[in-house]
Amino acid sequence: MRVAFLGMGKMGRLMAAHVLTGGHELVIWNRTPGRADDLVAAGAREAASIADAVTEADVAVLTLFGPESAGEVMESVHVAAPKGLLVINVTTVGPEAARELGRAASAAGLRYVDAPVVGTLGPARDGTLKVLVGASEADLAAARPTLELFSDPKKIVHVGDVGAGSALKLVVNLSLAEAMGAIAETLALGADLGLDRELVVSELAGGFLGPVLGYKRSMIESGDFTPPAFTVEALAKDVRLACRATPRPLGLAQGVLRLTAQAAQRGHGEHDFSAIADLPALDPDAGPAGTADPARRPYSEHAAQA
Repeated sequence: MRVAFLGMGKMGRLMAAHVLTGGHELVIWNRTPGRADDLVAAGAREAASIADAVTEADVAVLTLFGPESAGEVMESVHVAAPKGLLVINVTTVGPEAARELGRAASAAGLRYVDAPVVGTLGPARDGTLKVLVGASEADLAAARPTLELFSDPKKIVHVGDVGAGSALKLVVNLSLAEAMGAIAETLALGADLGLDRELVVSELAGGFLGPVLGYKRSMIESGDFTPPAFTVEALAKDVRLACRATPRPLGLAQGVLRLTAQAAQRGHGEHDFSAIADLPALDPDAGPAGTADPARRPYSEHAAQA
């Protein structure tokens, strides 16, 4: 089987390596050449263009950043790919973009599998990513040999038609984002109240936020958010996609976006997403001038109005 991997970010490189260890032919392409010399040394061929990568491929796997980059790459795939090429898009693009990409691929005579993955660098390296699939039964069956190169067969979840996989991925990532946002604000509150940070972290670790805090505890305690498994910018992109996917106002999601913007301003944009919990200390005597926020009024004022 000849597999073309389009996009050589950190996840793409790790996932593509399993094609070679599985005994298949690997062709790679990246917008910036030379990003995967280790794969070339191991036997992959680096294509000069998208057309060069997919012309004789049996499967094309897209591992890109978002819906815009996926759309641009797919335009070139449509022109060059052989009819019937199976396209597996593991990029998080959102459900509507996934459906649009699927419709365009079908019109071009291609098969399209919406297959965002759950997991970061460790599972990608180990070949144990969870895959949330939106596709027909027939296309999923065709995609399984490729998906099982970087996922346990039991972790391949058929969610529904094209778009359903991307929809569930947004739900999963939003839950992660909002949990980390809750950690950020509760740690900040503890600091503002003069509590020992280590004590607060330990208490939170034993509570409802424990699983997520345990996952990133070492980074949060050390203040070193490198190397990133999932960046602040990538988290912000997925939260924005979630907000666009529903007419419902997602207030917690908007709060997380403010935290990601603040983290980026502090230089953490390319750092691990847990950096949103690294909120700076406040001057206890300072407050927003002229604030009308009732939560900032002295308790006695609240009591007088009760």
